[in-house]
Amino acid sequence: MKLGRVLLFSLLVLAGCSRQEGADSRAPQAQGATAGDEAAAPGKLKFKDADDHERYSLKPKDDGAKLVDGEDRELARYKWKGTSLKVSGPDDAVLGYVVNSAGGALTVRDSAQQQILFTFARQGPGWRLNDVKGALLYTVSPDDEGVTIQDASGAEVSRVKAREGKVSLRDAGGRTLLATKSGVRAEAAACLAFERMDLPLRMALLFHLQSSQEARRP
Repeated sequence: MKLGRVLLFSLLVLAGCSRQEGADSRAPQAQGATAGDEAAAPGKLKFKDADDHERYSLKPKDDGAKLVDGEDRELARYKWKGTSLKVSGPDDAVLGYVVNSAGGALTVRDSAQQQILFTFARQGPGWRLNDVKGALLYTVSPDDEGVTIQDASGAEVSRVKAREGKVSLRDAGGRTLLATKSGVRAEAAACLAFERMDLPLRMALLFHLQSSQEARRP
């Protein structure tokens, strides 16, 4: 009788060990799935000059991104607040917000979100950028190679060309200013030509346009 109890106890112990070993063997698979999810996340957006030197990079984070220069010095921080993008300096001082507006427009607002500084809105197949008073600053119009950026007088300021996986921002004379192979949309890259806007806000507008709606879930 005692021998039967001993055998029964031994079988129960062995069964428990087998279940634990099975759980342990499944744990690395779960960790592997997490690593795979991270690997599938979009990489940083790199922008180089005509001499192939890195000028700027947008490095993605869980809640936004940060902007650095070619020496990896931080220039700005971007953080999602629902579908709005908060723009801060390296010292965390708030510089402004990029906010969704009616009709698919984007508004660039001040640090207190009390004043609209710029409005980037649809205009036919392209876009227009207006200032705080509603005056036209730039238009962005699609063409066969990408988009053309013009000022309020209709003069060409710059052009974005998308060719063979490379997107380049060029001046009116055709000289390359910045280029990327990071899959940036032409209308998003056009924001880099908006010199009436500070660089952290230009990049914020680009980042907001580039990001998918799924990535901006509250």
